[in-house]
Amino acid sequence: LMDYWHCDRPYVVFNSIDYYILRRVRCIIAWSKAIAGLLKYYLNGKCIVYLPFGVDLTLADPMKVDKRLFFEKYPDLSSYVIIGYSGGGEPYHGIDKLLYAFSLLERRRRDVFLVIQTWGQNTRVSSFIKKLGLRRVLVVPPSIFNDPLRLSLLRASSILVHTASRAPSVYFAERTTMYWFMSAGRPIVAEETPGVKGVLKHGDNAFLVPLDDVRSLAKAIEEVIDDPSLARRLGDNARRAVEEKYNWSGELGLRARHLLNSFFE
Repeated sequence: LMDYWHCDRPYVVFNSIDYYILRRVRCIIAWSKAIAGLLKYYLNGKCIVYLPFGVDLTLADPMKVDKRLFFEKYPDLSSYVIIGYSGGGEPYHGIDKLLYAFSLLERRRRDVFLVIQTWGQNTRVSSFIKKLGLRRVLVVPPSIFNDPLRLSLLRASSILVHTASRAPSVYFAERTTMYWFMSAGRPIVAEETPGVKGVLKHGDNAFLVPLDDVRSLAKAIEEVIDDPSLARRLGDNARRAVEEKYNWSGELGLRARHLLNSFFE
């Protein structure tokens, strides 16, 4: 199960084809601990294996890209604390809550700047920024995963924010954005969901806040900004976790090959 079914309801839905396939496969590979747990509940006795999505650092590694590349393109931002976001622009990605949280920060701090790289509803996001009256926000165009400018943005960000929602495909998922954020070695502030908790641990490799709590999100961002030692520890631990557990050119690749070989023994 590489991806999670999408539906227009805020709860899990199986249709007849889902049941037909899931009950007849030999084994299901789930890319999230939360999804694996959910499938074990519905499909008691079925072989369910968790294999995280991860990243391949040989294909793209933010740590090998100079953050100055981003500031060369946007020199006016070099004096700010950059709050970075790279991900979907739909409400179910949680981006609206980040904008609300930043509106609280912008009122009391002059040192912060929000940089958003998104796709999909760029016009919707821009309209929402205008509606909130935000001034220190930059929306940059989407790009492919290994674009140097995108990787440089991740490195240039003082904090990376990983938002979420209760939409099943977001709520239970270990989204690829999370792994890219971790690989950049920057501190992550994330909304807590079952999917997120499978990888990110509060106070260890991320700062987790309750889902849908905008004030807690703003407070957490500010707390990490004002505590450089905390920010450094979170970023270093997140990067180490990617290198040791979630890198396809390392341990994760070995696990995947062992798993696939076991199917043909």
